[in-house]
Amino acid sequence: MDAKKFGKKLKEIRKEKKLTLLDLKARTGYSDSYLSQIENGYKDLPKPALLRKLATGLDVSPIYLMNLAGYSDSYIDLENDRVKNEGNNPLKEEKFLNEIRNIDVKLPCTEEIKTESGEHIIKELSDDELRRRLFDLHDLLNMDVELYYKNASLTDEKRNKVRKILELIFE
Repeated sequence: MDAKKFGKKLKEIRKEKKLTLLDLKARTGYSDSYLSQIENGYKDLPKPALLRKLATGLDVSPIYLMNLAGYSDSYIDLENDRVKNEGNNPLKEEKFLNEIRNIDVKLPCTEEIKTESGEHIIKELSDDELRRRLFDLHDLLNMDVELYYKNASLTDEKRNKVRKILELIFE
């Protein structure tokens, strides 16, 4: 992909996320004018370090942006968490995957329980319970958090459709 096409796609992603260049500046540390130059194809394709920061700022996978920028999967060594330096690849070997594995996620850490007597009590969830719920589709769909499918936020209507489909499959 050339710089203009990449920039156009980057701009589309930013707008889909309802972010301004100033928002992305705050999230990445790069100036809005520099980011604008990338989006308008006036800069070369970004290197992996910049792609990681852009991915974090846009809340997308760095590998997704690397593939958009034309870095083939053959240069991404998932087993060793590196970008490989092979053949004509101008990249220096870079550690990058571990940086994206440790992220802060804010989850509701309490739940409201209704007792047999009709009383509502609030129970604090353990770390183990929070980890389990993070990967439980039922709990995830019922949490008051933003969920995405293919970089698009799930509306309440779409969440309900997903719930119904899962119920049909599993129940």
